[in-house]
Amino acid sequence: MLRKTPVQKRTRQTLDVIFEATAQLLQSGGGKGLSTNAIAERAGFSIGTLYSYFRDKTSLLRALVLREFARQEAQFAEALETHRGLGREAIVRAAVRQGFAPFAGRHRVRRYLLGLLGHDAELQKALHEMVDRMTERLIEAAGLRSETMPAARRFILVRAALGPIRAAVMREHRLVGTRELEDELVRLMLFLMEQDTAPARSV
Repeated sequence: MLRKTPVQKRTRQTLDVIFEATAQLLQSGGGKGLSTNAIAERAGFSIGTLYSYFRDKTSLLRALVLREFARQEAQFAEALETHRGLGREAIVRAAVRQGFAPFAGRHRVRRYLLGLLGHDAELQKALHEMVDRMTERLIEAAGLRSETMPAARRFILVRAALGPIRAAVMREHRLVGTRELEDELVRLMLFLMEQDTAPARSV
């Protein structure tokens, strides 16, 4: 995907600028007129510099999605740790809020890139693996035992919230980011958790 491995600080900074320029263009235009030339111009680099990292626009966008997956997973883990010991509802609410967090609230960016998932098996696989890891973290942080929770319930626990969040973002629904939707998703996830009868410890 990347033609260069971002080892050096300068390389990472260059990639950050390219990704930010891409996000800005997606947020302002929703993908209309997005091209490698437009991205390079917004980033302030030559088109040659951009092509030294990415072979085309598609590879750049895929790298942006995977980068966001990694950041989202790290922020999810951090949020759970921050709320550990504050009670199950606080932990679940933190998890739900992280569901709205990708791309720093730039929902047009998120909507455009979500559209790529339906046509990219590698990105879909990366997403499901990430959600599975996040689910295990949430179960543990909530004081439950993963092995005592039915596989089907583990599968839908986090996805039960991500589905409505994705639908709201894709439709630009008025509920995006509202406390109303957050409360309903928290209630749903708590209900699923409360069906588990073997807590590991009180929280």
